[in-house]
Amino acid sequence: MKTVCIDARMWGIKHTGIGRYVENLIDNLPPDPQTNVVLIVSPEVFGEPKLSRFNKYVARHHPYSISSQFEMFWLLLKIRPDLLHVTHFTIPVLWPGKIVITIHDLIKHLSVGVKTSTRNPVLYWFKYLGYLLLVRIAVSKSNHIIVPAEYWKQFLIKKYSLSPSKVSVTYEGVSDTYLKSVSSETKLPFTKPFVVYTGNLYPHKNIRILIEAINILHGKYQLGIICARSVFADRLPKSPHVKFLGKLTDEQAVYVYKKSTAFVTPSLIEGFGLPGLEAMAVGTPVIAANASVLPEIYGPACVYFDPHDSKDLANKINKISKSLVLLAYKQVAKYSWVTMSSTTWKIYQKILH
Repeated sequence: MKTVCIDARMWGIKHTGIGRYVENLIDNLPPDPQTNVVLIVSPEVFGEPKLSRFNKYVARHHPYSISSQFEMFWLLLKIRPDLLHVTHFTIPVLWPGKIVITIHDLIKHLSVGVKTSTRNPVLYWFKYLGYLLLVRIAVSKSNHIIVPAEYWKQFLIKKYSLSPSKVSVTYEGVSDTYLKSVSSETKLPFTKPFVVYTGNLYPHKNIRILIEAINILHGKYQLGIICARSVFADRLPKSPHVKFLGKLTDEQAVYVYKKSTAFVTPSLIEGFGLPGLEAMAVGTPVIAANASVLPEIYGPACVYFDPHDSKDLANKINKISKSLVLLAYKQVAKYSWVTMSSTTWKIYQKILH
């Protein structure tokens, strides 16, 4: 019997997009009596009922820390896996065995500088160089690389001179909460029609352009931002038309999407763009920046705008219609967590054998 070890330290919604990916990958693994799956998890999810069918080992150090390198090596010596799947670029560089890695994006290659971080400038550059080194080692050392979009596959191939056969695309999916429109009513602060954005507020998310567009519309529309408040909020333009909704559950997000006029993704760089697909799944029109991976993922099912032109975005918000909804449902149907997980399993088997 072969043993596959999955690095699940970033399991769960706490870790946003990566956490969703890890959770759905494990939830949808196909049964195989010839393969034993072992997980490495953080202490807080060791007792998670959804993971009860797996043998688990606890890693206590943060995945980005130097100490985690030694901890992971020690755990892997105990497990002795035939294949290790590292679900981020945080590869244990000392491990000599077969490794598959998932690189969700290379945003930090493109969004660079102290303004993209809250860290001390000296510490930022030190950590940034460490990030570049670790990604290069991960790309070189791994037997196979998984990415969520063709955009990132081509980026990796060009950046690191890789053979196309070393990189596979496994598109992500939409959770049942959104597919079945399971909603939970939440109090909304809006007095006028509103559009909604979900995600963090890092500079590459381009929220400034969205707020400028809302201001151009002079209060005809308000903007709801689903996000835990961060230091980056204080760097954004001020507007009486912007309401911060905080961190919501998936069920509450469904409710907000249904009540909104449109979902807007102004981001200059995205790994996959899952929130936009989730909005599509509940019948909300989507407006997206014509940038990075978004046209690949959303296809003809949304309205695109120039991500550097707030007037263009304002015009698209003002003219948005529900006619996109049928196209959106068809686009969402192209993506499946089950397909993602089964394709990943086939990659495991190919590397093992």
